[in-house]
Amino acid sequence: MSFIGESNTFNMSFKSILGQSQPKKIITNALQNGSVAHSYLFYGPDSVGKKKLALALTKALNCKGVDPLDACDECESCLKIERRIHPDFFYIEPIKSTPTSREAVIKVEPIRELQKKLAYMPYEGKTKVVVIESAELMNLQAMNSFLKTLEEPPSSTLILLISANPNRLLPTLLSRCQGIQFHRLSSQDIKSIIRSQPQEEETLTESEIDFRVHRSQGSVNIALAEDIEKVEHLREQLLELLENVSYDRMDIIFNFAKVWAKHTEEIQTVLNEFLGLIRDLALYRSGCSQSDIQNRDLSVRMIPIAKAQSLKTWIDRFTTVRNTQLALSGNANTQLFLENMLIEFCEAV
Repeated sequence: MSFIGESNTFNMSFKSILGQSQPKKIITNALQNGSVAHSYLFYGPDSVGKKKLALALTKALNCKGVDPLDACDECESCLKIERRIHPDFFYIEPIKSTPTSREAVIKVEPIRELQKKLAYMPYEGKTKVVVIESAELMNLQAMNSFLKTLEEPPSSTLILLISANPNRLLPTLLSRCQGIQFHRLSSQDIKSIIRSQPQEEETLTESEIDFRVHRSQGSVNIALAEDIEKVEHLREQLLELLENVSYDRMDIIFNFAKVWAKHTEEIQTVLNEFLGLIRDLALYRSGCSQSDIQNRDLSVRMIPIAKAQSLKTWIDRFTTVRNTQLALSGNANTQLFLENMLIEFCEAV
């Protein structure tokens, strides 16, 4: 099943963005009152509408349509912004320095190139707009260089920083932006977005839509991008591991670590799945209702596993996975940390 996801389309006005009523209200009020700030920080979970609202604002500021408070999505300016070819629209995103790099980064060179371009007045539109996606992935040199732009913002220029982890930005950068928080989308919004997506193959059934909604965590990309068959296989593999891991089965520990150490590009996905399953097991162990469970379709399989360990064990294991995830976001040895994680699972019993 394939979808055209959020990252592939920018055709969006304020009216058609689902959810995020408060961020939309702040921005539309600023447009109406002529009080748009020089710089904003849109922060919140991944794939909940931050980039969509940033692009809608970019279009609205430069739209040639009749509505001064929204984009028409049809004029030459809106279409150029949508295709990222408008001369007054600057979009910067992290890039991996090599195919094997674990994390993409924004280096200082594109920031310096941007600063040269911002020295000029708008070429075609009313306002130059800079959108920096995943701004927290600017390296220190890039952040310090960009700070100068925020301290002395160029005329007729709007700067929009987008971040899922604003705590990784320099405090001096944060203090110079008006922060607008985005929250996870509601289940109903996610369901409406799934139904609105062009589908390249067969139509999803209601149960398949519900499955995606329950697992989405309020994120559009998770809801649209997941391969259901692959997810089902991975969940079964991880549940089997959680059910059997022990000092008597060190072979399981070493085999799991060895296999996944060869797939470092997928390891964060695996660990996220681990966190979701362990969360649900802890909730089952504490007696929470089925509506709180993300993987409720596995309830028959999960409840006996949950009851086999104490609530403290599940909480300790959750913490262990989270610590491993943080370590592996850097340059830690994947196989070693996975082995340590599973050995700590044994110690938590």
